Amino acid sequence: MAGESYAIPPKDRAVEGILWYIQHHRLAGGDRLPAERVLCEEIGVSRTALRAGITRLISCGTLESRRGSGTYVCPPKPLNIFQETYNFSDAVLSAGLHPSSRLISAEVVEADEASAKKFGLTAGDPIFRMQRVRLIEGEPASIETAHVNLSLCPTLPEHDYTQESLYDVLLHEGGVRVEHGRERVSISRLNAEEAELLQQDEGTPVFYQSSLEFDKDMRFVEHCKSVILPTKFRFADNGEKNGMRSVAGEQWLKQ
Repeated sequence: MAGESYAIPPKDRAVEGILWYIQHHRLAGGDRLPAERVLCEEIGVSRTALRAGITRLISCGTLESRRGSGTYVCPPKPLNIFQETYNFSDAVLSAGLHPSSRLISAEVVEADEASAKKFGLTAGDPIFRMQRVRLIEGEPASIETAHVNLSLCPTLPEHDYTQESLYDVLLHEGGVRVEHGRERVSISRLNAEEAELLQQDEGTPVFYQSSLEFDKDMRFVEHCKSVILPTKFRFADNGEKNGMRSVAGEQWLKQ
């Protein structure tokens, strides 16, 4: 890459160069980047630009700095592609990682008028409400609060969701498969309670995701609100219709 001319700022060039180096040399999570001098020569940037690029990639969870040891590639982060992914566990497993959960609460409640209107239910209809801390490789990644249409699968409260997948239970016991959904993602900051559950500092920036999920007949299945650490999880849009995969863009989205 050295010797090529660029019309982009040095810091951005450094970021792209580091990502190219990782891919070209097939570095994996836990692998160490070479010394600054070597990397500067390889990608054609100054040390100032390189350090700025490394700082940016550390902030988004691609790299990590280990004091006295160097800079290392972080393990892959699970990717939620809006049109394709409905299941936290599947996204984590697809990244070659192990998902698990810690149950905070689980109860059956009645839909109030506001919830019933939002979900297309009748006030008083039963809803299974569950809050979990979702874990990746045993470390907290998100807090997930789900409201599920209990009439579709009345046995939901009988299961242990620290060991079982909610969507697997819905499918195998209720014959319910999520096939449509609407999702919104924004940026928020952890409050004191959330920070304690995720073992982070209060005020840490996080993704806030709100989703409504439906089955093939557009029956309401689940409303889920999640607070997600950006260092643990990623989002992408493949540009296709809901439920469609993008073969051409798949590799780029997963970089």
